[in-house]
Amino acid sequence: MSQVKGFNLLKEKVPEFRSHFKMGVIFTIAILVFLGIMLFFWWFDSLVWYGAIISQLVFCVITIIFFYGFATKAGTYRKKYGDQAYRYFFFYYVVPVLITGNAGIFHTLLIAGPALLPLWVAIALGIFFVLLRFLLERHLRTAGFDEIAHGLGIYMVFPEEGISVHSDIYSYIRHPMYTGDFFLALGLAFFKNTLLGFCIALLAFLPFLIGAKLEDRELLKRFGEPHRQYIQTTPAFFPHLRKAGKFFRFLFSKGKKSENA
Repeated sequence: MSQVKGFNLLKEKVPEFRSHFKMGVIFTIAILVFLGIMLFFWWFDSLVWYGAIISQLVFCVITIIFFYGFATKAGTYRKKYGDQAYRYFFFYYVVPVLITGNAGIFHTLLIAGPALLPLWVAIALGIFFVLLRFLLERHLRTAGFDEIAHGLGIYMVFPEEGISVHSDIYSYIRHPMYTGDFFLALGLAFFKNTLLGFCIALLAFLPFLIGAKLEDRELLKRFGEPHRQYIQTTPAFFPHLRKAGKFFRFLFSKGKKSENA
């Protein structure tokens, strides 16, 4: 029997996605909350020159709280809710992490200030880092990473339904999805081309940094010594310096189809 993946698996685990109306309501509410956060950023940032740093730190803390639940509560929800576990997990942790995490990344677009670099340099570097984010996403798929099943934590709640993916891109870094988020934030910071914008981009990565640590801790409990060895030999977000050239050549290559895909 073939494995259920992607959006079909999401519909199986979250019944609301079987209805176009309910799915539309979910997306509408999520977008409105995201826009509300962005409006808060715009308002609070204008109060004082360091307002953007304070507002970003506030939402970093909020995102970290949700990330903690995302990384550590899957087993608890499984025991409490059984087959319905992911439905509750999705609304309590996955959606809030997506909204607050992305708001932190796109906060950078609201930052104004004196330009740091010549415009053509800033735009070129911005395009480069945004491109890296999409190249990482492409290689994630090639490696067998399911953006919904893996990325939205379905296999964290139901690990027996999924697979552990260590091939291809995962042989260079353990958390390429979070690296891609950092590259996106950095690319947007280059587009804004301000010192404060770069500070906000770095702060936006803080919840993903802590979230990755929490995920590694949970995976150690689940997979034991093999994952410990993987942690010891493979960096979390950026490749070893001696492998950096090979890593970037790999990103711009087609990659190799994973046997686990």
